[in-house]
Formats: sequence, C-alpha cells, structure tokens
Amino acid sequence: MINTLLERFNSLSTREKIISLSTLLVLFWGIWDNLIYQPITTEQKRLNLELTNLNNNLTVNQQVAIQLEALGKIDPNKENKQSLKKIKLELKKLKLQLETGNKKFVPAHLMTEVLQDMLRQNKGLKLISLKTLAITTLSENKQLKSWIYRHGLSITLSGSYFNTLKYLKSLESSPWRFNWESINYQVKQYPEAETTFRIYTLSFEENWLGL
Repeated sequence: MINTLLERFNSLSTREKIISLSTLLVLFWGIWDNLIYQPITTEQKRLNLELTNLNNNLTVNQQVAIQLEALGKIDPNKENKQSLKKIKLELKKLKLQLETGNKKFVPAHLMTEVLQDMLRQNKGLKLISLKTLAITTLSENKQLKSWIYRHGLSITLSGSYFNTLKYLKSLESSPWRFNWESINYQVKQYPEAETTFRIYTLSFEENWLGL
C-alpha cells in the first residue's frame, strides 16, 4: 500500500505534490491541535488556576493565623484593669482627704444642720430655699463600682452683700470641709440680693438622709 501511495505521489506534478503535502500537514496539525495540544493547554490552565487559588487561600490562612496569634497576646480586660488601678489610686488619695487632716468633709447627713446653724448665727440673711442635689459618683466609668459619692445641696439666701459674704466666710472657717461648685449672686433691690450657691461633700456612703 505504501509503495502504491509513493508511486501515485511520484506521478504527480510538482504543484500537485506541494498541494498534497500542504494538505497533509494541515491535516496532521488539526489532529495534533485537537487531540493533543488543546487538551494539554486546557489542563495546564486549570492546574495553574487551581495553584493560584491554593496560594491565595494559603496567604489568607497565614494572615488569619497571625491575627489570631496577636489577639491571643492581648488582654481583653487590660483597659478595665487600668481604669480599676486608677480608681483605686484616687480612692486611696480621697481616703486620706476624708479621714485625715485638720478639716474633714462634713458627713452628708449633717450638711443641712450645719448650714442652718450657720444661718441662725447671721440674723441679716433669710433662707429662700434649701434642696438636695442628685447624688453622683467620682468615677466616670459606669461599668466599674465607685466607692466615693458626691452629696450636694443648693441653698438660696436673701440679704445684703456684706451679710452674704460674712455667711460664706463662716462656712469656710467652720470645723467642717465643703467643696464649692458654684455661686450665683443677683441684686434684686439694692442692697438686698439673692445668692444661690451649690456645695457638696464626699462620702463613702451612697444613701442620703433628706432634709
């Protein structure tokens, strides 16, 4: 058969031989491309894509592992512990202020009595109002327990400037210690004026005994 094909090929003209060879090459190229090259190329692309995905997943997993390791070294209660340490330090200082020194903070349940006693000693003043203020704490962090409470009073007096000044000085010179929050002085009809001031004391007790 091969000899027969060779004889037929040799009997062809040069132009026919070129056409036959060209056709044969195209045929072989088509068979090789469809049956061998294209499947290999497709498989190679698939493997490259799979490799890329695996590398991406590996990178993500490595980043997650690093983050988890870093989180494992962080104390979630660090901020609360620092706040607690700060509050305890402030508490220690406040205890010294409350319990030592020449003047101690007036007990909350005695504030009203002390203010009225001082007022009775000053005949030139008239009490307009005396009311308690809301109890607050010194700790700004509401999630942590506070041991120090602010007990405040708002008092409004009517009288002359000098009588008012005398009353304020008597409070300053009293055996008890007060903290001043605000003073509002308004002249109503000279020389009479109304003075509203807020004072507070510090205590370890949350309860307030009313007026």
